[in-house]
Amino acid sequence: MNDQNRNSNLGALSDEEIIALYWKREEKAISATDAKYGRYLYVIAYNILRNEQDSEECLNDTYLGTWNAIPPQRPTAFQVFLSKITRNISLGKFRKQTASKRIPPEMVVSLEELDECMAFECGEDEKYQIHVLSCALNKYLHTLSDRKLFIFVCRYYYSDPVLSIAKMLRMSESTVMRELAAIRHGLKVHLEKEGIER
Repeated sequence: MNDQNRNSNLGALSDEEIIALYWKREEKAISATDAKYGRYLYVIAYNILRNEQDSEECLNDTYLGTWNAIPPQRPTAFQVFLSKITRNISLGKFRKQTASKRIPPEMVVSLEELDECMAFECGEDEKYQIHVLSCALNKYLHTLSDRKLFIFVCRYYYSDPVLSIAKMLRMSESTVMRELAAIRHGLKVHLEKEGIER
């Protein structure tokens, strides 16, 4: 996340009205989406890629992906729907960069931190393992306080730097790092109890 409110309403249209424009195949839907959520989606892409041009490309690809998805889909949580598309596109670009050794350092660091807690062997039952891991992770996240959940999501979903999280919460970086270490430790213990070991 960033310091500004990511839910700020920059567009005059409601989510329902924007979705209706997509269903009518009116190009105004894209400009309305950009006006309302463009900054929010850009930050998601930038936190993963750490590159302005790549982030802008992901933003454009998000609008195209949204245009192609609506219809037939009619999302009930439009902002979440958009952020998922942006994140998937950004992670796809990230994987390509990783293959060519253009790796944004913050993304690698945040993923390496989580790798200490959770990993699985790839094989024929990969989808099942992903499902089990996902359920266990969600169960653990529901046990966290609002503050710890916010820190976890900022760091491991949005790939926010520790300094940014500290500024948002008006905490020291060292406090955020201690909180993250405690969250990871708790996750590791929880996964072991669930029979999921690294």
